[in-house]
Formats: sequence, C-alpha cells, structure tokens
Amino acid sequence: MPLAIPSPGDEDRLPWLAVERDYTRLKPRSPGERRRPMGAAARSRPARAAPLAERAIPWLLAAAIAGSVLAIGAVHTPTLALVSSITAVAAALALRASALADRESHLRSLPMLTLLGLTAYTLLQAAPLPLSWLELLSPASADVWSRALMPLGEAAPRYASISLDPGATLVEATKWLTYAGVFVTAAFVGARRGARLVITLVFSSAFLAALTTITHGLLGAKEVFGLYQPRFSVAPWHVGPLLNPNNLAGYLNLGVLSGVGLLLTSRPLLPSWVTGVGLATIVGVSIISSSRGGLLVLPLGLALFALLSRWRRGKHRPGGRSQGPAAWLLTVAIGGGALLAALAATNRTLTEIADDNLDKLSLFRSTLPMLADHWLLGVGRGAFETVFPAYRQSPGNIVFTHAENFVIQWAAEWGIPAAAAALIALGVAFRPGKIALKGSTAAVGAWVGSVVLLAQNLLDLGLEVPGVAIALTATLGALWGEAYHERPLHEAPADGASAEGRRAWRLAAYAAASGLALVALMLRFGWRDVDHDRRSLRALSEAGAATGAGWPSFRAELRAAMLRHPGEPYFPLLGAVVALQGRSESPIPWLQRTLERSRRHGRAHLLLAEVLASRGAREQALLSLRLAVEDDRGVTGAAALLARQWTDSFDEIARAVPDGEAGAEMLERMATAGDRRDALELRLRCAEEAIARAPERVAARWAAGDVLLTLLEDPSSPRCGGPEGGEERRADCERQIQAHAAAIEQQQESSFFAVQLRARLLLLHRKIAEAEQLLAERCERLDNRVGCLRLRVQAAAQMASPERFAPAARELLSASCSSLAACASAATWAGDLLVARKDYPSAVTYYARAAQDEPTEERLLKLADTASQAGAHVEASNALERLLQRRGGDDPELRKRVVEEKAKALASPLAP
Repeated sequence: MPLAIPSPGDEDRLPWLAVERDYTRLKPRSPGERRRPMGAAARSRPARAAPLAERAIPWLLAAAIAGSVLAIGAVHTPTLALVSSITAVAAALALRASALADRESHLRSLPMLTLLGLTAYTLLQAAPLPLSWLELLSPASADVWSRALMPLGEAAPRYASISLDPGATLVEATKWLTYAGVFVTAAFVGARRGARLVITLVFSSAFLAALTTITHGLLGAKEVFGLYQPRFSVAPWHVGPLLNPNNLAGYLNLGVLSGVGLLLTSRPLLPSWVTGVGLATIVGVSIISSSRGGLLVLPLGLALFALLSRWRRGKHRPGGRSQGPAAWLLTVAIGGGALLAALAATNRTLTEIADDNLDKLSLFRSTLPMLADHWLLGVGRGAFETVFPAYRQSPGNIVFTHAENFVIQWAAEWGIPAAAAALIALGVAFRPGKIALKGSTAAVGAWVGSVVLLAQNLLDLGLEVPGVAIALTATLGALWGEAYHERPLHEAPADGASAEGRRAWRLAAYAAASGLALVALMLRFGWRDVDHDRRSLRALSEAGAATGAGWPSFRAELRAAMLRHPGEPYFPLLGAVVALQGRSESPIPWLQRTLERSRRHGRAHLLLAEVLASRGAREQALLSLRLAVEDDRGVTGAAALLARQWTDSFDEIARAVPDGEAGAEMLERMATAGDRRDALELRLRCAEEAIARAPERVAARWAAGDVLLTLLEDPSSPRCGGPEGGEERRADCERQIQAHAAAIEQQQESSFFAVQLRARLLLLHRKIAEAEQLLAERCERLDNRVGCLRLRVQAAAQMASPERFAPAARELLSASCSSLAACASAATWAGDLLVARKDYPSAVTYYARAAQDEPTEERLLKLADTASQAGAHVEASNALERLLQRRGGDDPELRKRVVEEKAKALASPLAP
C-alpha cells in the first residue's frame, strides 16, 4: 500500500528533525550544568534498556482500556474493581519511573490536580456528618434524610452525608481516582513513546468493540459473550460489550476520529490496510447503532478535523505535498463502512434513526428545580437516579439513571460551583492550542474525537460508563504527555541513586495503596447499588418471605435499603404493597413517603385508591385512580377494571377519568372490560364518550358496535327496537353498527373488528351463507386470523348443509396449531361446538384429535361421552381405559363404565 511522501518541512514526519526537536525540548539546564557532548563516543554508546516495570506500563494501560469496554463498560462494581486495581498498579509504576527520571510534573499538572480534587470532593460528599451540620450545609439533603425512616415510625438518623446515595458516591469516587490513574499512566506513555501508541490502543479497542457487536449480531446472540444476560430488552445488532446504542456510538466515534488521524500520519504503528479495515468496521457499526446524537456529531467531527488539519499544514508545512494515497484509503474506508451499514440496516434501524422523540428536553427542564434545591453541594455523585423521581414531570413508570447531559449531571451531583470549576479547569488544560496542534495528525484526530464525544454527551450521556471515560481520559492524557513532557534519557542519577530509588518506590507505594484502599472501601459499602436492592427485595416479597412471620426481617431489610438510598421511592412503595397484602400494618405512611419522593407515581396512586376503597372512601379512591392514569398510562387497564368494580354510575366513573388522550384510553378500556352482556348501557356510554374525545380509537368503536349488536339480539331492549322501540330504532342501531365498522376499516383496513361486526349483523339477520362467505374471503388478510376463523366455524356450524364446516375447521386448526396445547384447545372448542349441535359423530373426530395432542382427564371424558352417544363404543371404552390408567386403576365407577362400553360394542350389529 503506497504511503504519502513526507515533505521536507514536516518536522513531525522527518526522523532527524524529530530527534532535534526531542533534544531542544528537554528540561532546561541549570546555569552551572554542562551540555552533554554529542561526539562520536556519545552517539555510539548503546541506549540503556528500560526496566521491566517500565516496559509493563503500556501493557497495563492497554488492559485497562480494552478490558474496561469489553467487560460491559465496567459498569458493574466487580469489573470496575478489577479495572481500578490494574490502573492503580500501572499509575504507581508510571509515577515511580517519572520520579527516577526527576519528572514528577504529571502530579502537579492542572488536569491531574483537577481529577484528584474531584475525587477528594466526591469522597467528602459520602462522609457522614452530624445532621445538624448538614442542615446548615445542604438543607434540602438534610430534609430527605430527616424523613427517610418516617414509614417505620422512627426518628431521623443522627449522622447523614451530603450525598443522598453514599454507596453510589463511593463508587463514583473510585471511578474518578481510576481516571486520574489512567491519565498519569497515559501521560507517561505519551511522554516516553509518543501519543500515537495510546491513540492506537484506543482505536484498537474501538475496533474490538465493533467487531464483537457484529459477531453477536451475526450469531443472533441474546447474551454478551454467552455469559451476561442483559437486564433490559436489547434489539438485534445492539448486543455487544456496550449495550446502550448511544454509549456505543460515542465510543466508536472516538475510535473513528482516532483512526482517521492514524491513517493520515506518516509514522503509524499499524499497517495502513489494517487501519483502513478497522476504520470501515467502526464506521459501519456506529451507523447501525442508530444513535441520532452519534450520527449527528460524526460528520461535524470529520469536518472539524479537515479544517484543523488544513490549518496546521498551512502553518507548519507551506507548499507541502498532498497525502493522495492516504486520503484515497480514508475515503474508501469511510465509504466501505457506510456501505456495510446500508447492507446490515433493517427497518427497525431506520425507524430508530428517524425517531423524533424529544423526551430528553423535558428531562432537562425537570432537572432545573433539582439544581435550585441542591445548587451548592449537589445531591452527591451517583445519586441522580434515586433523587430525580421527586422532580420528574413527565408521566410514565420510567427510571432516569442520568441527566443525559454531562454538564447538568455534574452540576446536579457536585453542585454548580464544583462543576463549573471542573469544566473551566479541564477546558483550559485541553484547549486545542495547548494540545492538539502541537502533535502530529494522529494527535489532531484524537483531540477532535474527544471533542466529538463530549459534544454528543450534551444529549446522550455516555461518560458515566467507565469504559468510555477511560478511553477519553487515556487519549487526553497521552496528548498532554506528548505536548508537555519529552522523553528523558533512561539513566539513573549519578549521585544519591539509592535515595532517589527509595523515594520513587514510596511514591509508587502510596499511589497503589490509595487506589486499592478506595477499591476496598467501594466493595465494602458500595456494591449494593439501588438496582441490586430493588431486585433482591422484590424477589423476597414475591417468594412470600415478607408476610406473616417474615415481615419483621423483611422490614429490617427495607430499613437498611432506605438508609442506603434515602431518596428512592421504590422501597416505601414495596413496603406499602407488603403491608397491604399481609395486613401487618397500615400502608398509608409508606405510600405517603413514596409520593413525597416521586410526585408522579401512578402505581402508588393506584395502590392508594385500593386502600381508600377498602375503607369506604369511594370518591377519594376514584380521584386517586384519575391521578394514577395521569401519572402512568401503563396502569390504565387496571384502573379501568377497578372503576368498573366499584360503581355502575357513569357520573361517578367520570371522576376517575382524566382529560385528553389518557381519558379516552381509560374510557375505551372500561367499554371493553367485563362480560359482553355486563352493564351494556354503561359500556355504550363509555365507548361513545371515548369516540367523542378521540374518533380514531378502534377498540372504542368496536365496543360500541358490540353493545349495539347485543341489544339487537335482546328482544326486550327498547333502545334497539324492543317492545317500545319499533323498527325505526332497530334500523338506527344497525346504521350505527355499519358506521362503526366503516370507521374502523378507514383507520385500520386489516382490523378484524370491522369484519366481525358485519358478519355478526348478517348472522343476526339469518344470512348465514353470506356471513360465512365474507369471513372466508377476509380472514387471510386480517390481524386476528384465528378469531376470524373461529367466527367462520361458528357460521358454518349454523348452516343447513355441513360441507362448509370441515374446511373451515381445518383452516382453524392449521392457524391455531402453534403448539400441541394450542392445537388441542382449538380441537376441543370445535368439538364443543358440534356437541351443541348434537353432531356427535363429527365431534368425536375433534375430541380424538385433542386427546391425542394433549390428553387431559377432561378431554378423555368428553371423548368417551361423545363417542358413546355417537355409538362408537370401542372408541369410548379406549378413552375410558386411558382415563382409568391415568387415575391409577383405582376408580370402580370408571372400571364399571369400561365394562359397559365393551359390552355395548360386542352387542352392536357393527361389531366384528
């Protein structure tokens, strides 16, 4: 593969200029220091090999970068502990090597001081303080802590932390100390070996992430590496080490820009074709990830890279040659990645990209009151998930783990002063004039990749994933190391070598001990995160260990969880559920605390409605149902059923119905709930009100038509032509049914509802053949084919000639037989239909099919009874013997019936 020819003026491409640059940027000499002679003897002296510990540093850094992303982003505490331990050892070795070379400026650099300062501040957030002190420092946090144990009837704890989730804050402190270790290690490698090595490591790690995602997609895998089962639904081609598409796209975009810089540099560490293949793979998977933010910032990043590269070439290499071959290879790589994405894209991919959901904007608005309450010291790093429900304004049972904007996230968790100071310090340290433009083209690409990642994290938060943040920190650390610290000679000081060595080892020991101690502290107090506590306590309640004699121990577990996460609303809600089920104590205090910590909690309002209804407060219960549906559309069905159970008055039900689309859905659910002949007038009123609010609701129109058909079938109903209604009202009901069917077809042409209404109306007029013909023509194209075929079989069963029944029944069985149980159920239903018509010989055929597919005692008994009535006594005796065998042969009555059926078979003239 041809490479671009370096121009004579390109100092970072010509080795002799690079050597000169290295020597001119060494540490300044003291006034009395003699210049080292560069004679033949000095030039011929072989360079001393780096110690083994120093040679291990890049390998440890590579393990931290690649391992953190491949281990599900290191989001779980055990994997984070392992990555943090590796980083602590690597940072200790890097600090030792820097101390031996008298270059400890990494520790005194602005980025390192900022990272260490944030780590210390985060630790202070988790430190327990007297509650009286906390009331002065953060009144809002003190209020949460003071009411944390209210459902238990206990006083506030004596000590509390600024953080409202101290365990999660300890995990975050470990993360930030890990980032500090990654930075100092990458800065050392960048100073000794150049930033290209670390940039290549980040690019290779992105390629591994993309490759494993493709492999999982090709295999149709549901588990990551066949070991880890995601706790949420993951779409095909999204299963991989980074399960969230936004996190994956951000990581891959950093890899894309790093790969572009490596491809255009003249001294790459990888062959150009390898970089090109990796770049094409990363681009393709980045597009397939369907991240709108990732797709938006990637072209902007490429454009920014092109501008900076052109400006840099114009400033440092006037009149230089163009990089034609590399540019062509870059074009082919990016184009190949786009082609790969186009070939692998599915309709779901395009739908995800075109999704216009802007819920994140409401999330940003909801965070503003949280910032106002905790502006000074924050809620504690990592506590956003448990505190935010108290401020959430959008409806739904959704858990927001992060603010989806790293600036808002930092401000909410650290407080505005600390977040602003961190942003300013890091922005000043890594501005382009200080970092990117001092290095090579690879450095420019890596810096732009970092900017792109940060820009995406203004809408898609991925920096909270340690694997992503470690790659970003390593990239910036390497750029810093190359820009500010050149490679020293591998020579120990002439005097005081032992003292320098001991001091270096002490520094390394302190660094390693600090990192490992914080890891141990995290494992001791932070491993039980809020998700772990939710799942474990729910498992206990579902296993029945929370009621009766187990309530005291379960109550103690709840208390511990509420102290670990005082702002979380789930634990008092779970306490309310268990208290209501076991009737051990009043659920009201638990629900009160839940609604304090989550103002829009539909499930809490639903449970409160049940409690109020049980105490006779029906009006308040109906109002709670209304609030439940307004806060969470997912409880609409349950709320509709409860409202129908509590009253048959539409005026009372109206109190439980919210305005707008949510109310229309609830009315529709009440119109379709219950038995078809139950409360017909109420169902019809609910359906008509739902249609008035939302004419496009298909189920409401079907419910109205269903009620009208039921009233037409009832000769005593005056609404549709009963004793006092007359033919005019009957015709009016029929016109309404036809109108509802036409409206349903207009909204959803493949809906079974419209065909069902028309077929039932034909059957009502005894136009059985027309109804059967209509169903035979339309069933294949409808969304509920099985339901349509059942109605067709019913119509065929009413016809005078039986020849239409058999083909209809065969199609029903064919459509229903997704499993043996489903097939047996359909055959039993057909047999019951024939028995109702007293067509016993035909019914025996279907009962025999059902008993063969899934023999149950009920089906065997139906087969025996029907076969006996049809005169098939041999079939009846065989079925009874099978039933007797299932009962162990100890049923005298059944044995007697077997003998009788055999005797009838022998006495039959058809018997052999």
